[in-house]
Amino acid sequence: MKILIAGDSFAADWQLKYPNKKGWPNFLADEHVVINLAQAGCGEFKILKQLQSVTLSDFDKIIIAHSSPFRLYVKNHPVHIDQLHSNCDLIYSDIKEHSANNKKLLPLVDYFENYFDLDYAIDIHNIICEKIDQLTKKFKPIHITGFEWEGLYQFDNMINFNYIFKKYKGIMNHYSLEGNNEVYGYIQARL
Repeated sequence: MKILIAGDSFAADWQLKYPNKKGWPNFLADEHVVINLAQAGCGEFKILKQLQSVTLSDFDKIIIAHSSPFRLYVKNHPVHIDQLHSNCDLIYSDIKEHSANNKKLLPLVDYFENYFDLDYAIDIHNIICEKIDQLTKKFKPIHITGFEWEGLYQFDNMINFNYIFKKYKGIMNHYSLEGNNEVYGYIQARL
């Protein structure tokens, strides 16, 4: 089976950072032909662009890992430049953490703390999700997320792995080996 994976860090190929470890996308790649476009830290706009960058009909199955609505699109991230996070968007917790050693980030912290509008972010996120749904619906993709998803756009065939994330946190796709095996099992059953 030829599978396309698009999305954020819950689906990215973390072997770029940890070559001797495997996450659920690598387990899938052991059994199928997998093209993995997912990148750590991507928001929904970049996930849409991942999907638009390929011919979707070339794939037997599409898996889309959806991101937090609180990521702020940036063309170039001010901190992350490594391969795994090279297309990362901004998120408050990350910017706040790095601002302790990088004072140039303080205006971004101020923006998130004093100007960032959560309702606007959720509305934009939902609009982009709807566009992703329109683009991919006829291919019957599997939609997944590791985030809380209440009040966000509802896809058909969506699996929320937030409970696995909370129970089995780790370094590969944010899951431990047990968590990655569980995610892999759920996805494999839907293929």
